[in-house]
Parts: sequence; C-alpha cells; structure tokens
Amino acid sequence: MEMVITCMPGLGELLRRELITLGITPGDGSAAALQADMSVEQALTVCLHSRIAERVLVQLASEEVAPQQAPEALAAALTAQQLCNALALNVHADHEAGVRGDARVSASVFARSLAQPLPLSRETRGALCLRLLIGEQRSRLFVDLCGEPLSRRGYRLQGGAAPLRETLAAAMLLAAQWKVDPQTGLWPALVDPFCGSGTLLIEAALIATGRAPGLLRDEFALRYWGDFQPALWQKLRDLAQLAIHSPQELSLKGFDADDSVQRQARANAERAGVASLIHFERRELGQLRKRDFSGDGMLVTNPPWGERLEDKARAGWLMNGLAHLLANEARGWSATVLGSDVEVLDRSGAETVAQWKVLNGAVNGFVRVMRPQRRAPIRPLLAGEPAFEVPPEAQAFANRLRKNGKQLKRWLENELVQCYRLYDRDLPEFNVSVDVYADRVLVQEFAAPKTVDEKAAEQRRMLAVSAVRSVLGAHREQVFLRTRERQKGANQYQKLGQRRNLMVVHEGGARLLVDLRAYLDTGLFLDHRPVRLRIEEEAAGKRFLNLFGYTGAATVHAAVGGARQSVTVDASNNYLQWAGENLALNGFSTLRHRLERADAMAWLGDCREQFDLVFCDPPTFSNSKSRDDFVVQRDHGELIRRIMRRLEPGGVLYFSCNFRRFELDAEIRRWFKVDDISRSSIPPDFQRHQDIHHLFAIRHGEV
Repeated sequence: MEMVITCMPGLGELLRRELITLGITPGDGSAAALQADMSVEQALTVCLHSRIAERVLVQLASEEVAPQQAPEALAAALTAQQLCNALALNVHADHEAGVRGDARVSASVFARSLAQPLPLSRETRGALCLRLLIGEQRSRLFVDLCGEPLSRRGYRLQGGAAPLRETLAAAMLLAAQWKVDPQTGLWPALVDPFCGSGTLLIEAALIATGRAPGLLRDEFALRYWGDFQPALWQKLRDLAQLAIHSPQELSLKGFDADDSVQRQARANAERAGVASLIHFERRELGQLRKRDFSGDGMLVTNPPWGERLEDKARAGWLMNGLAHLLANEARGWSATVLGSDVEVLDRSGAETVAQWKVLNGAVNGFVRVMRPQRRAPIRPLLAGEPAFEVPPEAQAFANRLRKNGKQLKRWLENELVQCYRLYDRDLPEFNVSVDVYADRVLVQEFAAPKTVDEKAAEQRRMLAVSAVRSVLGAHREQVFLRTRERQKGANQYQKLGQRRNLMVVHEGGARLLVDLRAYLDTGLFLDHRPVRLRIEEEAAGKRFLNLFGYTGAATVHAAVGGARQSVTVDASNNYLQWAGENLALNGFSTLRHRLERADAMAWLGDCREQFDLVFCDPPTFSNSKSRDDFVVQRDHGELIRRIMRRLEPGGVLYFSCNFRRFELDAEIRRWFKVDDISRSSIPPDFQRHQDIHHLFAIRHGEV
C-alpha cells in the first residue's frame, strides 16, 4: 500500500535514516514527510517502533483537481468498501503551503459529499481519522493509523515551561549519533544540564534498553482500520517486549535549577519504566564540574530560550558559558543543542559539525551539533621594553608605566590576575588612568580645566596613548580612550551612546562581561576585586544580597562560590540586564538569583527575607523621582540599620564606599560589631591610592 510517514518539519532526513534501520526503503519525500510502499506489517512496525515519526497515513484516493473541487472529488473517489471502512470516522483537512482556506470547512464539505454521513470532530483519541491533504495541483485522502500523534508516548503528563516534544528529543539523540559502541557494548555518557521534565534522558533510556516507544501506549487508531490484523499486532508487541534488555554501565544525568520540574522528570521516568537508569539532580549549569563529565560522552540539551529565558542576549551568553564549560571540564565531548536563533547558537564560539532547521510548533528551531574548542585564558598585557621609540615629551610617562608594571608583574602572574590598573594619575602632566583588561587597554583622561589649551590637551592625550602602546606592545585597535568628567546624579553611570562591545574577562572563578566602549564605566570596578573574591570564598550555602548591584559581578562570585540563592537590587534596567547576562555567562539563572529593579532604601523597607551575606556599595550621591536624593555620608546610617534588620545572626555585611572623606556613623559602631578592613581590601594595583574606597565588615553582636 502507498503510505506517507510524517515528522516534524525539518526532520525528514533523520526520519529516512530511522526507517532504513526498520527495514523500510522510503521513496520521495520532503522535510516533513516521506512516501513508502509498505505492507500492513511494516505499517504496524513503524507505529510501534519509530521514535521520530508523527503519523502513518494510508492513501485512499488521489485527485488532480483545483483546491476548491478537492473535497467533493475525493469523496466521490471512495469505493463502497472504503466508505464502509470509513464509517464512524473523524474527518480532518490539512493544507499544503501556499493554499489558503479553513481546514474545518474543507472537512465539512468532504463529509457532506459522502454517500453516507460521517461525524465531524477534532477529537482524535482512540479513533481513526480521514485526512485530506489539499494542494495546488493534486489533493489526496488518507486514513491516519495513529489517532494521537506518535510523539505522545504516554509517559509525560506534565512538562516544564517549554516542554520538548518526544519525537524531537529522539531526533536530537539520533543527530548527536548517540549509539552503543559495537566493540565494547557501552553507551557514551549523556548529560542534559537543562533537563526540565526529563524528555531527552527518558528517550535515551528507551533507546538504550531497546524499548519500542509504542509499547508505552495502548490506544492506536489502527485498531479500527479495516486492514488491521490483531494477531500480527500482538505478535509484534510480544517481540518488542522480548527485545527489552538492561544495558551495562549506562550513565544518564539530568540537572535543572527548578525543583518542581525535577519532580515531574522523576515521575515521567517512573511511568516510562526507566527511573532506575537516570540520575536527576537540582543543580545549575554553573555548578557542574569535571566529575560530572567522566569518561567518553556527549551533552544533549534544550537550553532555556524563548519563554524560558528573558531575552536573546542572555541566551547567547548562556550558550557561551555552556561551550566554555564543556571545553574545560569535558574535553572531547560534543554538544547537541536546540536553539531558536542562529546568532544565539553562534555566541557559543564552538565549531559547528551539523545543523538541522526544524519547525517546533509555530517557532523555527535549529538542532546544532557542536564541538567546543578549548582556548587558554588570554594573558594580560604586561609592561616591558618599548616596542618603538616615543617622543621625548612622553618618555617620563613611559618610564613610569614600565616601573609600575615591573612592581606588579610577580603579583599578576602568581594570582592569575587578568584585569588591573597600571597607572593612576601618578604624574601631574599626565592626568590619566590606564587599566588593562586582558589583551585590551582603557586609557581614561580626566578632563583638564578650561584654562588648558584644547590643542595642548589633545597633544598630551596622543602622547599618552603612544606611550601606552609602546610599553604594552598593543596595537591601536587594542587601546580605548575616554574622557571622564565629574558626574552628578543620574549622569553618574550614563551610557556614552556607542553600540555595546562586550568582552569576557576572568576573575577568580568567575567570567565577567566588560564594555570598554559604550558606557562611562566598564561594568567592573577593579578596586573591589579583593572583596568580590572574599565573597566567592564565603558564599557556599548562604543567602546573598547585593544592594546597588550594578552589573552583578559580586553576585556572580557568590553564585560561583556556591550561594544557595541571591537577590541583586539596582534601580537601573540596563545594569540589571547586564547582571543577567553575567549570570547566564556563568551558567546561572534568575530562578535562584533574582534581579530586582528598585530603589535600595525602599526595597529594604518592604523586604521580609533574611540573608547570611550582604554586599552594599552605594554611590556617593544619587537622585530618584520616587524619593529624596541619597547622599551617602548623610544617609548611610539608616541604610545600614535597614540592612541589619535583614541580616541573620552570624551573618556579615560588607559595606563599601568610594567617598574619600567618608566617616562611619558613630551609632553604627555603638549598636553593631564593626571591623574596618579597608587597608586589607586595597589590591596591589591600587596601593598608590589607599583612599580609593572604604570597606567595613559589620556584624550583629556586642563590641
């Protein structure tokens, strides 16, 4: 009989491979359907064993007519026997691309045109369906042997926020070439770090145990088919049951940040009969380590995107973090991922091995097989012998750069510091700071008084850039120049107007995004490096609060250090977006690391949560439409008191301030235990300016 086997659009090639393994030679087809001449036994075999097919359709009639005449022509083409077999069937109409019209209207016309009436319904469970495929030149009538699509195995009663269709999950495993080693009899280890309701891992367990997916459900429309052979069907099911076996040393691991979907995953695996084969655990991508990727294996996953992640940018940095993790913790492993956007997938930086475009519901998706490439961390630019001669007017500046670099070199190499301050207004005639961010340099000029001639200032600026390039051996494209002026109020963190140009830098166990072009500040305060590393060391198992959180760097360090949960509060949408991208880059979601857009003072007034570890770095001054201006010297006492109401006994608040003349409120010292740790918190690259910030460790308890 002439039949058509359908699949999700885009999976036709993978379906063809599978049908061949089932002993069926498909003929012509498309990305969503293949034709084949099959016997009854082969049709039943596909319904029982196919992991990728959605439906098996038996052709009843074919007519070359205009779309408008197709329903009547197909109804008239039915023989008396076919009509008898079709009694009490449901009727549906499908339209090929380019043909407009309502499927239900076409089905109604068809039903009325039959010699005997048929009930018309969209309900397909447990019933045979007639399907009309109406095309521009040719229309066909089929009987659907499946009823419900084959993707509905029966084990998944609930899914997460974006459940993965079972047939697509199986197709991803086939695309990844996850298969048993014929020599050792072992399956590659499989990890899904965003396992959701467990579909990918359950499908993998079904494959490894040889369980036919059709065994998981009893209802098939083929039972009502006129050519159905009950004895043959039972024989095929019995053979499929006998083929189930226990694989040796199977390693299937599923991780997710959400407890509720983990419970769903375990329940789904129980219904599928494979729960004992899968290890489910609540952990985020950023918490996975080398031990989780032991042996030869691969990662196959449906990362958060679309409904499960707030935006495309964050999804892209998550892909970058995933590829970085695999390249460094699971060398030799491949990754097969489902993404909604090519640009998001490209952000991974991994080599693309193969890719399939699929239509996942109404959304285009891409199944991509990637091979992450391990890249050594970029060594920071270090001051050395001049790469070229500088003008005499810049010689003193160049000498100071080399002197500072020599003093910092051992520290930079021993501590693996990638971002540091090389120079900070050491010489009166060169009123600039020089910061190194891996293989790039930021030269920030502090605006000269208006009494200084602009041409002279421009010449001095160019001399500074020339000396920096010579001493650090940097190409002109590696050097960024900015002019800073004293900012007030809302202008303090203004955007400069250029397009964002984010780069990834390393600090301790964290990877952070900095922008040397678009913002007045880069997104990373270098003088706070020691306190961020301290937070990373102390955060394990704790609830962390980051007030005036900026781009969330301290939050990332807390998450990397094992914080149980965190909240980051800032009044700026732009900086919270940046914080979300930093979290995603390190493999953490906002499910347990919340981002709150709010005024910190007001938020503390409403907050009822308790925290074990708090970092607060308020601005010297800020204004808000919703409250009076904030002045740190005047208002910090009330701010600290509000924080301490939310701090658990035994917890610590690290309170930082960059106001050089800052004096801590005496009442704070009276009511709380205060340690001034400012001196120990100044890193070697800022030792020339001991007043760069103040830092206090504040705890409950008697002085």
